[in-house]
Amino acid sequence: MEPGLQVSAATGAMESVLSKLSPLLTDKHGDFHGDAESLLSELEALHAILRNMSEVTDPHEQARRWMKEVREFSYDVDDGLDEFVLSADDGSGNKPDELAEQIKIWLTETMARRRTGEEINISKASIEAEEDPRDCFLYNKEVSDSDLVGIDGPSAELAKMLREDGSAQQQRLKVVSVVGCGGLGKTALARHAYNTFGEQFSCRAFVSVSRNPDEVTILRSVLSQLGNDQTVPGGDVQLLIASFSSFLEDKRYFIIVDDVWDVHTWDIIKRAFPKSSCGSRIITTTRIHEVAKACCASYGGHVYELSPLSMVDSERLLLKTVFRSDEQCPSHLKRVSDMILQKCGGLPLAIIAVSDLLAANTHEHQWEQLYNSFRHGLGSNPAIERIMMILLLGFSDLSPCLKSCLLYLAIFPENYAIQKERLVLRWIAEGFVREEPGYTLYESGERCFNELINRNLIQPGDTNEFGEVETCRVHGIVLDFLISISKEDNFVTLLGAPGVNPEPENMVRRLSLQEGSDIPTNLVLRNACSLTVFGHCVKVPSLLALRHLRILDFEGYRELEDHHLADIGNLFQLKYLKLKYSKITKLPEQIAELQYLESLDICGNNTTIEIPSAINQLRRLVRLAVSEDTVLPDEIGGIKALQVLEGINVNTQSTNFIRQIGQLPNLRKLSISFINYYAGDNWKENQEEMVSVICRLGKANLHVLHITINEGADEIFEESWCPAPDSLRELVIKVDTVSRVPRWIGSLANLQKLFIPMWDIRQEDVVILGGLPGLHNLCLTALTAGSKDGRLKISRGHGFPSLSHFKIGWEECALGLSFEAGSMPKLQKVELEFDAEETLSVTNGNFDFGIENVSCLTSISMRCTYDDESIRPTLEAAMEKAINAHPNNPMLVWIK
Repeated sequence: MEPGLQVSAATGAMESVLSKLSPLLTDKHGDFHGDAESLLSELEALHAILRNMSEVTDPHEQARRWMKEVREFSYDVDDGLDEFVLSADDGSGNKPDELAEQIKIWLTETMARRRTGEEINISKASIEAEEDPRDCFLYNKEVSDSDLVGIDGPSAELAKMLREDGSAQQQRLKVVSVVGCGGLGKTALARHAYNTFGEQFSCRAFVSVSRNPDEVTILRSVLSQLGNDQTVPGGDVQLLIASFSSFLEDKRYFIIVDDVWDVHTWDIIKRAFPKSSCGSRIITTTRIHEVAKACCASYGGHVYELSPLSMVDSERLLLKTVFRSDEQCPSHLKRVSDMILQKCGGLPLAIIAVSDLLAANTHEHQWEQLYNSFRHGLGSNPAIERIMMILLLGFSDLSPCLKSCLLYLAIFPENYAIQKERLVLRWIAEGFVREEPGYTLYESGERCFNELINRNLIQPGDTNEFGEVETCRVHGIVLDFLISISKEDNFVTLLGAPGVNPEPENMVRRLSLQEGSDIPTNLVLRNACSLTVFGHCVKVPSLLALRHLRILDFEGYRELEDHHLADIGNLFQLKYLKLKYSKITKLPEQIAELQYLESLDICGNNTTIEIPSAINQLRRLVRLAVSEDTVLPDEIGGIKALQVLEGINVNTQSTNFIRQIGQLPNLRKLSISFINYYAGDNWKENQEEMVSVICRLGKANLHVLHITINEGADEIFEESWCPAPDSLRELVIKVDTVSRVPRWIGSLANLQKLFIPMWDIRQEDVVILGGLPGLHNLCLTALTAGSKDGRLKISRGHGFPSLSHFKIGWEECALGLSFEAGSMPKLQKVELEFDAEETLSVTNGNFDFGIENVSCLTSISMRCTYDDESIRPTLEAAMEKAINAHPNNPMLVWIK
């Protein structure tokens, strides 16, 4: 599949087909003008109908079947066009005549499918117009506060954010936005606050916005609840806002705006709320982080991220619903009860839904049957279907690109930690991601990943040095939903996943082999575009049967051996190959035949892999990742398309190989190491040559440089780094410590992100770093930063004009840091890590860091270690004082 061609869960490979068919109208291999032009026209019409139908939240069965047939048809045509291009290029067969006949067949089928699509009368009534699937659960207005479980902690946090202390600042209008995934209990928490906290206000209202809001209706509802019965003629939003604002001008009001889905709607609604000094409060709820931030912007408010229930509270809620008491779970039901709660993952909606079904059954085997039907959303229980409908609301609100990216996660096993890079590269290889103006294709994929986190559809996992999410997981209930949709649409075929069996009549498109799986003999694999293997005891199919693979991912399949790759040259369309953690000892020479290969990852293996010189024939390879002990052939400079090179141990390669890296004109990211216990005789020459190469690449396209050094870091950084690699935007140095900030770093005018471990951060280091004009993310680990005799001061004069995120310290650090007035003018988030006893001695015994002097600060994260527990109250009091003294009242997060 050519770069940039689009595939999606909604329209299959239709965009790819249209892009490939157009060039054939003038192709040198044959004359297809008449039928090909007609086919192109019919496919465009078919695509428009398919795209239109895919926008419906819950289409009827006839429409579902038709859409599935059209998507399958598009994949078949796409594969057929690829076969023609390949055969035409190698001169095999009488392909032009065969394609002419095939185009006639495709044209007939397309016309028939287009006519059927036009005849289908599909209703576009949105799911929100029907009964809200939440109404009979936790969100029902009839649910009393006494029925709620796990509400005390969140309620106290919410009240703390809403509270007043009598200051003029607290008398301003304040907005608190509760954010969390669907089914987490946001509305229940907001209503609890409405019933308790709301009594302190002269007037109050509770209104739900939903996905397709009518702003006029919403504002009229609020006005009516507030006691204003005056009518505003017509449906003029501006007149209504003016009336609304006038009515509330001198009142102390409390309003809940529930279920906000987009910033635009909030921007309209918020204009009705006057910024008076009466101490009014607004609570909004949303599933989307960016919407939550927008609700709080300019109101001095807070975002409250609601967490899932703990296992203890989850069990309390289940028992209260099933047995109407808080007694312990009966011993014979404890095991299966824990399994069910683990699946629910702390979602109150899911727990209540399944509890209603459990209440009528008290035998262990009945609970196990219910648990099995509960898995993967494949059961027919009304409560389970209702949970799926809640999740469908969030899924339907996504763009076609995001729907495809999210649905793709059905490939991975439950509780699997998914690497962002792996996921984004696979999305690109599949054709899900479209390059956006101003962004590379990978950066566009990262934006999709971050948006799924923003919408609480995937859960963030590990972060890197700069606080960026590097892994994610899918909540068990969400995964069940994705598997259910994926199976229905034949998007992913799962083998080995508990409770999921493939439909034998379906053509496999994306195959996921999980623990202990076997491939049924009647399963058709010839058109599969991806194969992913997890776990052990998996029977891997012959690559001869997988001619159309774009993705081959063996990460985690530790039983992979050389013979499994014997026919890899057959995979003429392969774009992504991952062999991580395998027993492979060498790549076959056939690797040279993979002329569409873009990403090759062979790092982390159990043995050293022999790399043939044929790898240098991969003209489209843009990413190569290897292990530290891998020796690559010298001619790497021939891979001119290479943009990412990771895992290179400078001390194991030949000097000529290092020199060849400097001939890669498109290299954007380089990850290298200087590991001495692998060093050859030429290590010193390599070290000098590598510095020279980095400086040369740093005047071209090199944006990201990661360096790992096990010893001798100062010696390397004292080399002549001239001219300075000033194209760098990200620099990560991983060593034990360096004695000072290398002087050449001060010349990196384009540097945006820097991570460097220090022994002692000194004032002269601050001067160097503060002069970097584009630096916005700085992470300095250190054993000491200032002392009792001389604090490490950061002042306005030190610069840092663009810094927005600053992390400093270490678990044993004595942090004698002091922010002075006007310092770091754009800093929004600061992370402090230190040893409390050591830090107390260098901050005059009061943990005073001058945080109140950082004007734009919105968030403070603290990670502290201490042996003496009595020091904690002093620390907490000091931080509370600093926050109260800050005009932004920044959020404080304690990290364990």
